[in-house]
Amino acid sequence: MLRTRTPVSSTSSAASDPLRAERLQIDADPYTLYELSLTQGWGDGLPLLPPTEARVRSIIDATGFHPDDVVSKLPPQDREATVELVAINGAMTGLEPAAMMHVVTVLEAMAEPDFNLFGLTTTTSSVHPAIIVNGPSRARLGIDSGPGCMGGAAGRGSATIGRTIQLCLRNIGGQKVGQTSKSVFGQPGRTAGLCFGEWEERSPWPSLATQWGYRADQDVVTIHGSKGTHAMADIHCDDARDLMHLLAKSMAFPLSNKYLTPNGGSGQTIVAVNPVWADRFAKEFPDINDAKAFLHERAWQPLDLWPEANQRLLEDKGRVASGGRVYLNDRPDQFVIVVCGGQGNLHAVALPSWGDSQLQHRAVATG
Repeated sequence: MLRTRTPVSSTSSAASDPLRAERLQIDADPYTLYELSLTQGWGDGLPLLPPTEARVRSIIDATGFHPDDVVSKLPPQDREATVELVAINGAMTGLEPAAMMHVVTVLEAMAEPDFNLFGLTTTTSSVHPAIIVNGPSRARLGIDSGPGCMGGAAGRGSATIGRTIQLCLRNIGGQKVGQTSKSVFGQPGRTAGLCFGEWEERSPWPSLATQWGYRADQDVVTIHGSKGTHAMADIHCDDARDLMHLLAKSMAFPLSNKYLTPNGGSGQTIVAVNPVWADRFAKEFPDINDAKAFLHERAWQPLDLWPEANQRLLEDKGRVASGGRVYLNDRPDQFVIVVCGGQGNLHAVALPSWGDSQLQHRAVATG
């Protein structure tokens, strides 16, 4: 991974470094910027804020790095994402300077080869990077973890971090539908992004970040190659095990991307459960690893569910286990359980795996 970022020293201030991006002078009518973004192809269809030099510099200054330091290279056109270019895209979304290091950390993590960002940005699929945030900065930055956390809660951090990542993929990496991206349908997350927090305070289990081995006082981002949001609901199950059984079966749908991959060992399935359901599940599974094992044991479909020609393909791939079971994943640890959402009960959301991308996580560096 490319890491050429240089901390600002006491003898060299980022404030004195020149900004290298092209300047545009336009009138103050907000529609002028909006129309320009569409005609020139660097807009995403949503309104944008003007990235003035003052706004861009305030975001850069929050990182402690120079404008021309490189965060990573972004496919599909393999362009360098400098701190300045990232800050410009952040300024257009209204990114708070204090959230810039979350963006930088996400971009660095996505550059890991196992994340397969080139494949993710060019595929026919609707996959996009979904961001899960842990740590003490969630509330301060407006990262939604409670009601409406995956859309509608209007937290500034959730909205701006997610959208900044998508604009960087578009404007730096060159991801353009119909040109460098073969996306057939896409999804709202490919425009607005998807960034939410785990409601750690309402989880009966260790937080996702501490499961990865981080300290509770660290800000941590987890990035998942997500196919979108798969909503599930129930009002009938009184038994928590029955409910989890149905969640497992619902996630193992026959046309899942995971059944298209050569094996079931790649990719992870995010399982977002509301706090009320989490409490129910934790009474049956005090150890979260037991809950993952339960999901894995039941997330399969019988081979005869597929047409005969498809059955042969699954058999040739070695996807058929004893008893004719076709498992969604190879291992329990490929189910990643996150507690978030409102306490209205009834609902869970899965983020299905694209299959060709391995989840990444890392601590957010301080500027």
